[in-house]
Formats: sequence, C-alpha cells, structure tokens
Amino acid sequence: MKLYIKLVSASIRSRMQYKMNFIFSMVSYGVIMMIDFVLLAAILNGFGQIKGWNIYEVGILYAISSISLSLYRTLAPELHEFEKYMIEGEFDSLLIRPVSPLVLLLSKNLDLSRIGGILQGILILCLSLYGLSQEQELIYIAAYLPVILVCGCAISYSLALFTATLAFWTQRIKDFQTFMLYAPFNAANYPMNIYPGWLKMIFFTVIPVAFINYVPMLYLLQKGGSLYFLLLPIFVAALFFYVSLKFWNYGIQFYHSTGT
Repeated sequence: MKLYIKLVSASIRSRMQYKMNFIFSMVSYGVIMMIDFVLLAAILNGFGQIKGWNIYEVGILYAISSISLSLYRTLAPELHEFEKYMIEGEFDSLLIRPVSPLVLLLSKNLDLSRIGGILQGILILCLSLYGLSQEQELIYIAAYLPVILVCGCAISYSLALFTATLAFWTQRIKDFQTFMLYAPFNAANYPMNIYPGWLKMIFFTVIPVAFINYVPMLYLLQKGGSLYFLLLPIFVAALFFYVSLKFWNYGIQFYHSTGT
C-alpha cells in the first residue's frame, strides 16, 4: 500500500506540472457530460415519468452511474488503455519489475481530467436529492451513498479488469469495452424495468450494473424490495472483484510479447 501511494503521488505531481491543461480537460469533460444529462432531463420532462420513476429519481440513478464510472476512469486509466500494452509490447516492461504488474498499471498516469465527471455527477446528485427532499425523507439515501459509490467503482473496475484480461488472447479490447462498459453503464442511467427480460437478466448477472444503483434505490426510494437490497451491492462487488482478479491471474499466464 505504501508503494502504491508513493507511485500515485508521483503520478499526480507529474500531471499537475501542466495545471491549465488539467483544468481545461476537467471542465470540458464535465461540461460534455452535463450536456448529456440536460438532454436526458429534457426528454424526461416531456414524458413526466418512465415506468414510475420521475426526473429526480432517474437523476439519482444517472449520477451514481456517472460518478462510479468516472472514479474508475480517474484511478485506472492505464487499465482502460491496456490494449496498447499488448500491441506495442509495453507489458514486458511491467513484468520485469519486482512489483505486481496490476499495481503498476493502477498507479500510472491517473486521469485527473475525469474529476470533471465526478463533480458533474455530484452536482446532478445534489439537485436530484433536493428535488426529492420535498416528497420524502432522504437521510437513509445520504447515509448509504458512500457505500454505493465504493461498490459502483469496484464493479466498474472489475468489469474493466475482466475486459482487459481478454487482451492476453485477443490483443485488442476496444470492441469488448463497448459491450462490457460503455453500453451497460449507459443503460444503468435508466431504471432497469424499462428493458426486456433477457437484457435485464444480463444486467443482473453477467454484467451486474443493476447493482450499482437500481437495486439499492428500489428500497431506498420505496419502490419495493427489502433491506437485503442494501447488502446485495456489497456482495456482488466483492464477488466480481474476486472473479476478475482470478481471471487476470489466469490470463497473464498466456501472455506472449508482440512488439511492433
């Protein structure tokens, strides 16, 4: 852990040498994501509700999904770009060091511009909670938020690690990321009950984005479920982290240097 903190600190210092670039990137990324939600809010405002979820409730789902994915993209950008390590043979340089390659990947080049996405998600979350505060008590939602955000980040990371591991066989993973990360997290911006049964099954099992926000919010927003729904995200996050880590350790045995 001490080594990881030192490596992360060095990465942050190198990034902050270009402060204006960092600020511009962070603001521009946050603005782009805010526009995306404004368009979503405009559509929801026209329809009123989607399957019993109003604009503020969907806003909470959107914010949690956005913050979780942005946290992962901030902390593990090199894992997200793992394809280049296979194509350019850069993974060799990680293997020869006396530190876990995964630790090195997680400590390199933190993408601080993604903080803009985190701030955007926090803003939407605050506005949504304020809008709901006139209708119901929100103290339990506020108390559970740290748990759900940690679980959301862990599930994001686990899905990304699983996808990155596929590169040991396929070298390229961009197409896999579309199906494992981009599309599922975009789907997680909305209530799961709007999707057909086969797709909901995928989001509850193979790609468990439903547990990032939808499942606990069913209980916290009094839309059904039980107290156990608050424990399920923790269990699912721990399970998928364990499975993805095991899959990574298995896949790394099949790595063969490619080079250019």
